[in-house]
Amino acid sequence: MRLWSTTTLCSLVASASCIVAANAAGAFRIPIHKNTHYRPNTRARAFKTLKKYGHHNRLRARDFGRQPITDVENDVEYYGIVGIGTPPQMFKLDMDTGSSDLWVPSMKCDHHKCKLHSRFDPSMSSTVTELGTPWKIAYGDGSTVSGHLAIDRLEFSEITIPNQLFGMADRESSAFLEDVVDGVFGLGFPGLSALVMEDAAGAERLVNGPISDTVLGSIMSHELIPAPIFGVWLGNGDGPANDPNGGDGEFIFGSIDTTRFEGDLTYLPITHPKFWQVKVQGVMLDGVEMSGIHGETIIDTGTTLLVFPIAQAKKVNKAIGAKSDPWEGWILPCDSNQDGSIDFVMGGKTFSVRRKDLVREKVKTNPGYCYSAVTATPGDVMVFGDVFIRNNYCVFDVENMSVGIAPIRR
Repeated sequence: MRLWSTTTLCSLVASASCIVAANAAGAFRIPIHKNTHYRPNTRARAFKTLKKYGHHNRLRARDFGRQPITDVENDVEYYGIVGIGTPPQMFKLDMDTGSSDLWVPSMKCDHHKCKLHSRFDPSMSSTVTELGTPWKIAYGDGSTVSGHLAIDRLEFSEITIPNQLFGMADRESSAFLEDVVDGVFGLGFPGLSALVMEDAAGAERLVNGPISDTVLGSIMSHELIPAPIFGVWLGNGDGPANDPNGGDGEFIFGSIDTTRFEGDLTYLPITHPKFWQVKVQGVMLDGVEMSGIHGETIIDTGTTLLVFPIAQAKKVNKAIGAKSDPWEGWILPCDSNQDGSIDFVMGGKTFSVRRKDLVREKVKTNPGYCYSAVTATPGDVMVFGDVFIRNNYCVFDVENMSVGIAPIRR
């Protein structure tokens, strides 16, 4: 029996009684683990975002938002554990709402750094179907991942998808090889996918069933969860020590966790059919409106920083006391005012990021200065990454094409 029609109404009104019912109906959780090798690297995270959204070399519009590239510094902070194959081979994957594709390294990726990652071995899976279709993603700076497509069983949390299309990366450029995660678990819309089967009908005959080209499409088409939504909580490191939920973050598929946020969720309509993109009506700093800063933003778990168009980034950084260094990017005194917040008006409600979260790690070449969590893009769309999501619980509603946001419970 299909449950979406009733449970989705719950997500729209965000009432506690409905949400509890959705939890009881069989939602699935996947913990997000903290990277024990994490080293803050704001410069790398800023450049990663530019590469991800095709702005580091002003790529063409059709390349906007494609597969993320992680920079050479080990600066991926959260990942989920995902299984592929029968029996499942386990991978640390970047849970990324800013891209749509699933890919992992293959055994053919024989670079010595690739061997440090978990690699998918088709000879160890009784359910894999390898396709001859080549797969490649290229970026303007020359960074690439290439290989071939395959179909196999996918497991995460308690969800199983029998015929999931994924990329087997036979070759990776240095940006990927240096990353602590093994691959990417895209949770964006199917229209953003770069994985294309040459003969979809023939592939379905091979596996004797339908094939899902994206994880998000798989969850929806198979109706594997009680409601077509998923909630994201990222630990901010300052919660109570005796927090019974524990962990470093969580994706919950099919429901939301009301213990993680305050008040009601505000649902914002998607403004672009490919991205989790919503409208920003205004920005305030310590309660004072900053003129001329508005537009649209992508809510992206695969991005670390707050990313603004160049003119807006300059205005925000100047307001928080940051300056642009020709070598280091935006930096500010480490002892900058860390009280108050930067506030974003969306859907008529205000959602905050603490000023203390705008001051990142120390700049080695400039004593007394730290990196700013606000960076610039030559594009015209903002990107709110983990800095925002650590301060605000986010719900991604597929059926109603909306994002729900509420302040996290501290």
